[in-house]
Amino acid sequence: MLALVNTFTLPLQNPVLLFAVVLLIILFAPIIFTKLRIPYIVGLIAAGIIVGPHGLNIISRDSSIELFSTVGLLYIMFIAGVEVDINDFKRNKIKSIVFSAYSFTIPMALGIVVGIFVLGYSLATSALLASMFASHTLLAYPIVSRYGISKIRSVSMTVVATVITDTLSLLTLAVVVGNHKGDLDTLHWIRFAFSILMFGIAVLFGLPPLARFFFKRNTDSIAQYIFVLSMMFLAAFFAQLIGMEGIIGAFLAGIALNRLIPSTSALMNRIDFVGNALFIPIFLISVGMLIDLRIFFLSFHAIVVAAVMTAVAIACKYTLAYLVQKTFQLKQVERTMIFGLCNAHAAATLAVVVVGRQVELFNDDVLNGTIVMILVTCIVSSFVTEKASRRIVAQTKLGIGMGRKFGKMLIPVSNPDTTEQLVKLAIMMRSDNSREPLYAIYISNRQQASEQQWEYGDRILEKAAFCAAASDIALEMIHHADNNAARGIIKVVKEQSITDIVLGLHQSTNFDDTLFGMRLSTLLKGTSQTIFVAKLLHQPSTIQRIVVAIPPHAEYEAGFARWLYRLGNLHKQTSAKLVFYGNAQTLAKVHQLNQSNESAFEIQCIELTHWIPLHSLAEQLKPDDLFVVIAARKTSVSYTPAMEKMHAVLGKYFTGNSIMIIYPEQYVSDEEQVKFLSGGK
Repeated sequence: MLALVNTFTLPLQNPVLLFAVVLLIILFAPIIFTKLRIPYIVGLIAAGIIVGPHGLNIISRDSSIELFSTVGLLYIMFIAGVEVDINDFKRNKIKSIVFSAYSFTIPMALGIVVGIFVLGYSLATSALLASMFASHTLLAYPIVSRYGISKIRSVSMTVVATVITDTLSLLTLAVVVGNHKGDLDTLHWIRFAFSILMFGIAVLFGLPPLARFFFKRNTDSIAQYIFVLSMMFLAAFFAQLIGMEGIIGAFLAGIALNRLIPSTSALMNRIDFVGNALFIPIFLISVGMLIDLRIFFLSFHAIVVAAVMTAVAIACKYTLAYLVQKTFQLKQVERTMIFGLCNAHAAATLAVVVVGRQVELFNDDVLNGTIVMILVTCIVSSFVTEKASRRIVAQTKLGIGMGRKFGKMLIPVSNPDTTEQLVKLAIMMRSDNSREPLYAIYISNRQQASEQQWEYGDRILEKAAFCAAASDIALEMIHHADNNAARGIIKVVKEQSITDIVLGLHQSTNFDDTLFGMRLSTLLKGTSQTIFVAKLLHQPSTIQRIVVAIPPHAEYEAGFARWLYRLGNLHKQTSAKLVFYGNAQTLAKVHQLNQSNESAFEIQCIELTHWIPLHSLAEQLKPDDLFVVIAARKTSVSYTPAMEKMHAVLGKYFTGNSIMIIYPEQYVSDEEQVKFLSGGK
């Protein structure tokens, strides 16, 4: 009986019951507050206030909660680093640097003035107070991620500025505290600068090849997830070891692994799922547990300090967003997004106030005012970011329209060894915003198929569906019986309005070998769709360059824009460099289509005065390159007799490279398709 009483003593001590209560909060708080039109992030913070030590005292902020909270904060910064659009950052790096300068100098200047002349604090205390106004936490980033707009310009700029600003704020903390203690000397700063330099080089340049080596030799998704998580924590630990905050290390680890974790990959899906389901919600709850609403009923001076701190913090971020918008002529909704994302104060702010209180630069009024500032800014950040995200999604018309515009992809499968790579490749080439499922087809011979053979086909299709489901993408399985595999595929293509077909080959086979008992040429004759024939030696996520050879007049093909769009998606997912070889006229068309795209990608074009033999490009390729050859059907405008020998050349000179042959879409009349399907000549 005594044990039962102790089990329900508040705060809860039983770890099983405690964790069950936390999970119930994570489950129901967002549901309840969403119905009240309140962002779920605010709901979790409010739940933390209610159940925390300053509320009903159901849960204490003990070491277990602090552990999960720390992991959640690191997770937010790591995901932000992974989801940064590297190519967009390269295009907007000057803007991000100017943004960071605004983000640090404006709050510092205003904070020092307010601290000295309004609150009557010393210069050291005012500088430390201003560093809290400068720092901000990407508390609302999960909202942006949930709406699928984490790679837009305003978000990328804010993410980068957050890391730079927080780093400068924490350096300010080190300078002020060190000066207060009298610990600063030249040797200290030399050691610190050298440590930061070595740490940055080790993470940004040492981690990518290590991860690429691991991913090539370990395709197990669980092992890859554990590896990524380990690297995140190690980077965070070593950041703390040299005197920085762990969030900086986690973000740099995300940047380093960015190219190797495509946003549509199963690995990214697992990272998002675990973080958003467990660690990040517990971090938000723990933030709420810090807040004591009784502060509002304390002394009048405490209320004044809290009001001034909160007003200055919000005013600084609004001024920042306004100046960034006017400087770079951004849209109003982008200004709102910047204001929302950089408004929340939590992580670095807490670090500053705790240290400041320990060295007696801050009194209890500042400590209480910080808690109020955290509460208000987190609420404002959540509401504003939610509103901006909805407006951006509405204005860009993401979703169904783009999915239909770029059609459906069919993956004929026959071998379990190549199925997973083909599905991953198709996922990376489809639109992020497409609502269309993938289609996988297995063709069984109608006359020879036994029960065992039918079950074998079902298992391969299930493997394809499982691989797609790991990336949270629907895949429809089609098991078709037909005496002629090519005609079976063509019938399904017509029935499902397929626009793209993704085929694969064994590493040991030539491109001219049979596929499911048919020749590739047979399928080319009977379809007008874009066909991708791929032989991948490694995981698609490890591709470093996509080298594309384009024949003359390829720009006149009906499917020119479609295959360029697919390669653009592959480039976006892998951050691999895109290199095009072709004549001036064709490359000009590539540039034109690329610039007309809202999310133009970075490309390199190498002009050829005449079409050179393919084997001469073999020396230009590296082991991690994907060599793409744009081919053509015999009846198309870009077809040349040299393409008859293309398969043999690829099989002879490019055995050590991943290869893809693309046959662009072309127009074929309904009468021709009917004639082919009926077996006519």
